[in-house]
Amino acid sequence: MFDSYKHFLETPGYNKIIGEDYLIVEFKCPIKEELFTAWSECHSVVYVLSGQKKWITPTNEYLVKEDQSIFVRKGAFKNQQYFEDGFCVLMFFMKDDFIRRCVKEDISAELTTLKRVNHPEFIYRINISESLKTLYHSFFSYLKEGKKISQKIVELKFREMLLNICSNQGNSEIKNVFYTLSQNADGSIEEIMEEQFIYNLKIDEFARLCGKSSSSFKREFKKIYNTTPGKWLLTKRLNLASSLMLSTDFTVQQICYDCGFESDSHFVRSFKNKFGLTPKQWRNSKKVMQTNQV
Repeated sequence: MFDSYKHFLETPGYNKIIGEDYLIVEFKCPIKEELFTAWSECHSVVYVLSGQKKWITPTNEYLVKEDQSIFVRKGAFKNQQYFEDGFCVLMFFMKDDFIRRCVKEDISAELTTLKRVNHPEFIYRINISESLKTLYHSFFSYLKEGKKISQKIVELKFREMLLNICSNQGNSEIKNVFYTLSQNADGSIEEIMEEQFIYNLKIDEFARLCGKSSSSFKREFKKIYNTTPGKWLLTKRLNLASSLMLSTDFTVQQICYDCGFESDSHFVRSFKNKFGLTPKQWRNSKKVMQTNQV
């Protein structure tokens, strides 16, 4: 799975500025596949300079075109690319601490009016004003200077951009999401696991999403679920797979992919170990039982 934040952080050749808890990068998408899955341990603001790309979550799809912008919470998602037009984008990655600091120092006067969002969406469209568009494009001069530019200046510009987003009435829900993230910056293990288990992330990647080391993540996970992350993930994915086998006409391969299994063979083997039959055999047996009941 494409680790977007780590890729842009560690790969040379991109126009980028690296801060202590943020990353700004301009890039043309390096992925060659039309449909792929990516993830990031950071939240991000995305501004499309040219072309278009679709972000796909389990509940929605977001086609983002030139001069459009979105806010993406940390986690995994699917991307669909369109190769007819060259795709170029500005991405502003920010860690949890960065959002917490911005909320505390830049919109603290509004805290009493802000509301916690119990189940925030994964992606929000950003209403772009002329001033915000100008701010987006102003980062090009900083990107050209790279390491020569003061980190303090870049951070202030970054925070000005977020404040501009929050000041727009059309982005009031995003402002509430920023507030929610600042109050529970790392997110609970339960929230992240329930939302992300369908993606084929490694255990250490789930730990990074939770803002923890692998050892502390496994230790806290054991206290919450009384089992290991690997066993919990397998059970969750198999239960979802069995539900999809009954409620949809998806192929076994598609269900395998949608439930986060690393390969068809791993899915079939794990399914048979739990249910005693291969996925196809199990689905056919359930259909026969339903027919007989009718």
